Amino acid sequence: MLSRNHTAALGMMVFALFLGAGNVIFPPMAGYLAGEAWPIAALGFMLTGVGLPFLTLLTVAGLGRGEALSRDLPPWAATVFWSLLYLILGPLFAMPRVANVAYEMGWLPLGFAHSPWGSVLFALAFNGIGLYFMLKPGQMIDSVGRLMTPVLLLLLSAVALGVMLKPLAGVGATSADYVDGAFVEGLLSGYQTMDVLSAMAFGGLVARALSSKGITQPRMVRLLTFKAGLISVALLSLLYLCLFYLGATSAPVAAGASNGGQILMRYVAWLFGDAGSWLMAGIVLLACLTTVVGLGSTCADYFAKQTGRLAYPYWLALISAASTLIANFGLDALIRVTVPALYLIYPSAICLVLLQALRSRLPNLPLSYGLTLGIVSLISLGDALKAAGLLPAALRDGLEQLPLFSLSLGWLLPGLLALAVSMMLGRLPWLASEQPSRP
Repeated sequence: MLSRNHTAALGMMVFALFLGAGNVIFPPMAGYLAGEAWPIAALGFMLTGVGLPFLTLLTVAGLGRGEALSRDLPPWAATVFWSLLYLILGPLFAMPRVANVAYEMGWLPLGFAHSPWGSVLFALAFNGIGLYFMLKPGQMIDSVGRLMTPVLLLLLSAVALGVMLKPLAGVGATSADYVDGAFVEGLLSGYQTMDVLSAMAFGGLVARALSSKGITQPRMVRLLTFKAGLISVALLSLLYLCLFYLGATSAPVAAGASNGGQILMRYVAWLFGDAGSWLMAGIVLLACLTTVVGLGSTCADYFAKQTGRLAYPYWLALISAASTLIANFGLDALIRVTVPALYLIYPSAICLVLLQALRSRLPNLPLSYGLTLGIVSLISLGDALKAAGLLPAALRDGLEQLPLFSLSLGWLLPGLLALAVSMMLGRLPWLASEQPSRP
């Protein structure tokens, strides 16, 4: 059993692992656009950015590895899903985005000139430091939870107090997209944090961190993950509320901003003057470093076990090198590419967690998993193509007949219907399979 101090450190580690690029970028912009509707938008954001990741973390930590969620899928389908997920979380999208945020929001505001070679050298140094911590996965709780996170919390508290005590302006007007759909817009913004996907990876990381402390019993792992997760939930929720309020009161500095990170930088500079640049640098660099450590570790662990050809350290080196190269495309470009990829994989990830929760009640596992995920994946592909501007007009006209498709949630009702149909069909004598036992 962990002591209270170690449990608190584990909770801080979970918080720090989740607190990365998307968590800093998206809430201020969503708050700015939501204006007077910012509390409703924040509630939607926290559903997909806090609630769902928490449930996913608990589920995966109890199973020991995220890949256990897909054990009822055909091996090829499970391999495609997890390979795509870890490539998105790792070298193709999330890790380069984290390095870009660290460079543009943490390094450049300190007065360093922007140049192509400067961004390359920074990415090399940043990923090199991350690589140092990744090579010691057994010390994750101590290095992240007990060392980095308290400093990060202290810096964030200074910004939160400044925003609450001395807001830049009154709450702004609600933009057109948020007038009638603030909750849904906030919910979709929570998608972009990638935290449900991250929880699928970090759940295994938490289980391995506890294993390094001699705790391997599934019941105890779930209990400690629950306690640590509550700490993370509380801290993330408070942070998001502050960042949404910051965005909602940021009108004087938000003009021309292309992402929420720029709004946050300008706001902090207004609150703290020259010292704000150093405060912002500390927050961003620490937040991004803890996240890249978690992402790189889980990605390397997956590919090392999946292939069996290269060991964990070699995969770490490959992933860090690829992330460094892709980071040079720039933050705005990566955000544009990331959104369609998230619309493609996020619904399937949510379905896997839901199916795991219902697993003991599903009379025919292959039927329920295959039908539900098949329907959801097809509609999600339409969402992704639509977000990328590549959806043919004929298909778009057909998909727009689906409820909620205009909100990029067209998969929701068909997915629930497919699940219900699979459960009814699975009870037929010639389709019923042996009742599964809960792992």
